[in-house]
Amino acid sequence: MAQDLLIDCDPGIDDALALLLACGAPELNLIGVTTVAGNRSVEMTADNACRVLDLAGRHDVPVHAGCSHAITMPQARTNTVHGEDGLGGVELPRGRGATGQHAVDVIEQALLNGPAGRLTLVAIGPLTNLALAEIKRPGLLKRAQRVLVMGGAAFCDGNITPSAEFNFHADALAAQVVLGSGADLLLFGLDVTRQAGMPADWVDALGDLGNRCGPVARDLIRGFRRDKPLLHDTCPVAWLIAPQLFGAERCRVEVDWRPGLTEGHLAAKRVALARADFGSPVEVFTSVQSDALRELLRQRLARLP
Repeated sequence: MAQDLLIDCDPGIDDALALLLACGAPELNLIGVTTVAGNRSVEMTADNACRVLDLAGRHDVPVHAGCSHAITMPQARTNTVHGEDGLGGVELPRGRGATGQHAVDVIEQALLNGPAGRLTLVAIGPLTNLALAEIKRPGLLKRAQRVLVMGGAAFCDGNITPSAEFNFHADALAAQVVLGSGADLLLFGLDVTRQAGMPADWVDALGDLGNRCGPVARDLIRGFRRDKPLLHDTCPVAWLIAPQLFGAERCRVEVDWRPGLTEGHLAAKRVALARADFGSPVEVFTSVQSDALRELLRQRLARLP
């Protein structure tokens, strides 16, 4: 039976690839997408999510816009690594828009209305939506079967500051709330996603898949404003399909949420070496079979229209 899945995201090129992977996976039952301000504004990320889902033929999957800024900041911390439009300048047809339901309410209802342990959450943007749902209903995230998060840099340098990864830096307090929620949490940070590169010849070959999604995926990746594009957000979705491709360590973690030079820093200590009163236990992923990951994505993209 397919896993019921809700994806919280901020598309974003790598978010778009993660959504396409989920749409091409019969193992996953994508019941909804929620969006947050991150790579671009929440209005733009919601619009981009609608466009990507429609590209994949998934007009049935609703998109719900959420928080427009971090819990403690009046404005969002965004970037233009994915271009001004969040999709690297790739023009996708505009059809429907987001629903009128707020993402925080949708997450709450999805976890409360079904039996505990039914729904899997994948969060691949700043964690504001999930954190506010947890603050509103303490213990809510523990009702998820598991929560998979793309964020943090446990044992490596950050990518937005020397010590912080973008998603955690965008809303560090939200990251700490989610990591400390007691949910069954799997963390895919820069330790693993920096291994998930996309060579130019592999990217070019996506244009030969014989469908409309392959060439669009190729063009999206080419739109990254970095020399070495990475499959950051694809990793947690791929784990749901092929967990054997990844390796992890059990760690205790905390996020520095206070403003300053280390805001958003993920402090991690392997469980065997950590004090019992330090942080929260999570699975921190540290390795991936990158060739097999790319092949999985290629195969699933080929299943799409």
